[in-house]
Amino acid sequence: MPTDAATDATAATDATVLLRLDEADELAAAWVSALAERRGIRALLIKGPALHLHGLRGERVSADVDLLVEPARFDELCQAIAESGWTKRPSGFLGELTTVHSVTFLRDGWPCDLDVHSFFPGFLADPADVFEALWRHRWVLPLAHHDCLALDKVAGALVLGLHSLRGATIQSRHLAELEQLVRTPFTDQEREDLGALARETGCVATLETVLPRLGVHVEPTAAELASRDLRDWRERVTAGSHGAYFWMLALRKSRWSERPRILWRAVWPTRRDLLVARPETRDTFRGRTRARLARWGRGIRSAPAGLRAVWTHRGRVSS
Repeated sequence: MPTDAATDATAATDATVLLRLDEADELAAAWVSALAERRGIRALLIKGPALHLHGLRGERVSADVDLLVEPARFDELCQAIAESGWTKRPSGFLGELTTVHSVTFLRDGWPCDLDVHSFFPGFLADPADVFEALWRHRWVLPLAHHDCLALDKVAGALVLGLHSLRGATIQSRHLAELEQLVRTPFTDQEREDLGALARETGCVATLETVLPRLGVHVEPTAAELASRDLRDWRERVTAGSHGAYFWMLALRKSRWSERPRILWRAVWPTRRDLLVARPETRDTFRGRTRARLARWGRGIRSAPAGLRAVWTHRGRVSS
């Protein structure tokens, strides 16, 4: 018969510690920062609590931890995270075609995700050059008794502006955050630094509606205006970064031989795609059929915005 002490020890070993989301965010940020540091990989926390501490947005708890990694060692850090027990979030067919800048990791018992970026959408300069520029704007952020590296106020403002723009047309939270950002006071030196960093990282044109409201008046470089990604960015912001537009983007970027398969998957997603996109779907014939019909409705409703975005920015590169 086990002793009471042994029983108590077994119970303690088997107990599950439930983390609150705010606790998990801080611990995960500190853990992944320390992992990168041990490997000698440069990495920066983007968004998260630094934005609140800089006065750029209100305090909020995020559902994920965002980390920007030096592009040359992105795969190495992703492998280290996977070897430590985290798993990649399943991606549907469309996500595999259109999401190339980040990998999201999950772990049982953790209510937050790790979203690891090789580059951040909206910065149109070479990703390696963007990282070097942001690295010079690193800022020490203590989390869970570990000194993590995050973005300073100037770099954080650019990231927040780009992030908010992508969702401002469909999510009131992003619009509210954008409005708070443009009301944030900046010194003359900070505004000068904002303009210089925006030009260096190639986000003057992508933030063309935001920088002037911050009191920053600067012209984009010729390289930024010539970027093939600028049209995609403007379309995405106009379309609201959701719905049918992403299928239009996938079709445009694919070879003609691939387009029939993409069209078919848009009309009739596989069982796996349905369950990845909508985990709440009942995995029965009736449940999947209802999910497909509901998806058609969402696609039809979002298609006009996508078509308007494509039509508005057709052939448009420079301002």
